[in-house]
Amino acid sequence: MNGISSTASRSSLQSLPDAPQPQPTGAASPQPASSPSTPGNSQTLTRMARDARPPLAGQQQAAVANAKGAATGASQLNIDDKGHVQHERVLLKTAAGRETISPKIERKEMPEVNGLVIHQTDSPTVSSTLNNYAKDNAYGAHFLIDKDGTIYQTASLNKTCNHVGTLKSRCAHEQTCSPGETKLNHKFNAKAENKREIVKQAGVRYPSNKDSIGIELVGDSFPKGPNIDQKKVKFEIVTDAQNESLRWLIEQLKKEYRIPDSEVFRHPEISYKNITEASTAKW
Repeated sequence: MNGISSTASRSSLQSLPDAPQPQPTGAASPQPASSPSTPGNSQTLTRMARDARPPLAGQQQAAVANAKGAATGASQLNIDDKGHVQHERVLLKTAAGRETISPKIERKEMPEVNGLVIHQTDSPTVSSTLNNYAKDNAYGAHFLIDKDGTIYQTASLNKTCNHVGTLKSRCAHEQTCSPGETKLNHKFNAKAENKREIVKQAGVRYPSNKDSIGIELVGDSFPKGPNIDQKKVKFEIVTDAQNESLRWLIEQLKKEYRIPDSEVFRHPEISYKNITEASTAKW
């Protein structure tokens, strides 16, 4: 996500068709509503027996909730009080047992979420990314999607992360700026532009660190080395498995936070970054 300045304009983003939703292992199929019954009716007895069962625990409860969410069109994420997702597709540990939630990338409380921002890590593996997230004052995002499509949560959804950087002027792209602001934008001072943007309401400005969820796709950039012309640096192509997982995750987050399609962006569209970052991401 460490790109270079660019004047690339924001492309129009269109949501692709939803990816098929996997049914959680062991989850019961949603039951059709039964017709009204009278005492003694077999359906009533069956329902009474079912209601008398002890509640399912832990993951079983989450699996049942996920199945219901899939049936009703609601979010399947089952976010707990810590802001951690409880779903079989979102892991909180790697296969080696390393915990992926990285407290050093978490910042302030995030009372509302108004947008999603898609990044690439500029590092080659999940492990190298988590190593960077473990450093003091590290920057990072809330989710990390490996090249094989595995989704990891890396920060609480109750907390902000520094993943966006300096905001571009949204009204400049949408051609809605006042004459005075247009004149200021033409002077091009990125810090001053960010300062003007950050105080605007969500939707008028782009999603910022304070109200957006970041999703990182594992992907390096090339070439590397000293004295490299940054204009020639390009990010890796996002894999099909990553894009399938990205589609599912974005759809669930949109449902969870009621985020419209218009508030989902690639990182370079809203901040001054390398224009090839996440350029091949699809959702």
